[in-house]
Amino acid sequence: MWNDALCYQQYGAPETVLALYHLPLPPLAPGLVRVQMRYAPVNPSDLIPITGAYRHRTTLPSVAGYEGVGVVVEDSTNGRPLLGQRVLPLRGAGTWQRYLDIDPRWVVPVAEDIDDILAARGYINPLTAMLMLTRWPVAGKQVLLTAASSSCASLLGQWALAMGARSVSGIIRSPQHIARLQQYGVYPLLEGDSALIEQVSQYSDLVFDAVGGELANFLLAVLPQTSTLVSYGLLSGKPLTQTRGCAAVRKFHLREALPTLSVDAWQAAFAGIWRQLPTTAQPAAQVIKLCDWREAIVAAGQPGRGGKILLDFTAG
Repeated sequence: MWNDALCYQQYGAPETVLALYHLPLPPLAPGLVRVQMRYAPVNPSDLIPITGAYRHRTTLPSVAGYEGVGVVVEDSTNGRPLLGQRVLPLRGAGTWQRYLDIDPRWVVPVAEDIDDILAARGYINPLTAMLMLTRWPVAGKQVLLTAASSSCASLLGQWALAMGARSVSGIIRSPQHIARLQQYGVYPLLEGDSALIEQVSQYSDLVFDAVGGELANFLLAVLPQTSTLVSYGLLSGKPLTQTRGCAAVRKFHLREALPTLSVDAWQAAFAGIWRQLPTTAQPAAQVIKLCDWREAIVAAGQPGRGGKILLDFTAG
């Protein structure tokens, strides 16, 4: 058997350093399961390591991709029966390949009412949102989101309201996202309207910030000192600099949270996610064949893109 895998052997622009390799598939090692991938999303968190931003924790050569959905086609374990099940093969080798061998402890069975396209997006953003909302409860609070049109922020907004948040406001860069935020019940704020952002910020109890840089520093300057800003991303590429004499600043990184989860807690978290996702509005997905992976990378980086890009491993 042969495997097709999107690998990088050096750091740089993903569309330049990634290459599709056709490799022989070795026998499955004892204690692992083999998953045949169906779909995998193209997230910023997939692309950033390829540029070399996290080279201290990346080993070259490497297969790209952190999440996706597939089917267990081979099982060399004596544990829970997984053969034939749809699963998320997580916390192992890169998911941008047709076949993936993985430790079954971190394999997440997909609920029957979750389709492949939704399941493929069931890890990075949903788990990040779920863990943050658990760590920083929102019931009765006024919540503010930055990068509010992003996949993770849209989950945060909808789930915060479902968990009893008093209100949720979201900062966006483009007016094209206003209607979608309003559909979710989130009050939209254009990034250029600093006066309105300042007004809303003065009454905000909790901020989930994915941007950092100038926007986060501005918010810290106007937020009440009794509020909390949770920094979970730096889409601006710039860190926070104002951290004294202002609202409390807390940081959240999914990678750092994962080691604190036992196997049982890991599976329980996804049980909660499967309950939430079917009733959660999400942007439509654009599915692109693996052989057209460069098109997928370019599309994922387009400003104002409305839907999530998914690589399709089911096509030849």
